[in-house]
Amino acid sequence: MLKHSSRLLRRPAGCVLIVLAAAGALDAQTGTVRVARENFRSTPSGPILAEVVAETELPLGAKQDRWREATLEGWVWGPSVREEREEGHDLVVSARRGENLRASPNGPITARLRPGMRLDRLESRDRWIRVRRVGWLWEPSLELEPAADEPPPLPPGTPAGRARAAAPAPVTGPAAGSGTPAAAAGARGEYTVAGPGGSTLLESPQGDTLARVAPGASVQVLSREGNLARVRVEGWTFAASLVGADTAAATVLHDISTAELAEDPERYRGRLVDWSIQFIAIQQAERFRTDFLEGEPFILARGPGDEPGFVYVAVPPERVDEVRRLAPLQRVRVLGRVRAAKSALTGAPVLDLLELRAERDR
Repeated sequence: MLKHSSRLLRRPAGCVLIVLAAAGALDAQTGTVRVARENFRSTPSGPILAEVVAETELPLGAKQDRWREATLEGWVWGPSVREEREEGHDLVVSARRGENLRASPNGPITARLRPGMRLDRLESRDRWIRVRRVGWLWEPSLELEPAADEPPPLPPGTPAGRARAAAPAPVTGPAAGSGTPAAAAGARGEYTVAGPGGSTLLESPQGDTLARVAPGASVQVLSREGNLARVRVEGWTFAASLVGADTAAATVLHDISTAELAEDPERYRGRLVDWSIQFIAIQQAERFRTDFLEGEPFILARGPGDEPGFVYVAVPPERVDEVRRLAPLQRVRVLGRVRAAKSALTGAPVLDLLELRAERDR
């Protein structure tokens, strides 16, 4: 659903009352983190308290610009916090490297709490403590639940999804009765995505889903086809995630050494490397390996090439079985993205696995 953003100051006062009423309805909403990790802050744009992992659902409260108040709740390992009543909270994270927040004792990880984060104690169970903290999240990183009167989204590839995508959608903004002809709702120009669920961006009128545009995002309408509008969206993304002939980040580094990475870690963060490594084992990250999520699978390897040091390669879940079929000391070639040029624990580089292929022993 698109809402025209021009002539905003000329709208009648009744429209303002409608907007305020809609904002009040957001208080009972929940949101699910849809990025790998999202910062949980004490205030909008304020200090980072924790990193919330993907698929974590949080109750949402007030809205300020594009920030949403959220309540983070879960279980933390008791020895990693201490009693300290300050700023209206009961506990503080005392573990030097922070601690994981879990959905239940020894359950799935929902967030990584930073050292010094203040928490409210709710209950204790054995050596686990259930805690809560209210903070703020960047709303575009959340998948918001549909409003009570909005049907849940359907996959666009199904017949029902295509039917819903083709159905007429209400368009707010200049319309009949507001002093502007109804035809203006189909005009070109700048619009704002409205509705708590945002809007789906399709490859073509009957094409696959490319992305989901967050509520409040600005789009430029270029043309219309039936009930669909062709739009242009502008924004920012991490350059290292892009592949193109004109970007340095797309250039694969073949001959770079671990020492060169360590000399300028920020420069090489997110860059692509193609390395020959010697597979040793696949392991799961312990809680003290802060460059990984606890329990995340990774390759322990020698290299690259003839270098005597180690390389860590984070393995996505769908490739774990493939990696487990490798033989100890087998040489493989990996294409990976640099997650950390110099790990906090050992100083070895950490890659995110993109491609893996075997090579003959030299």
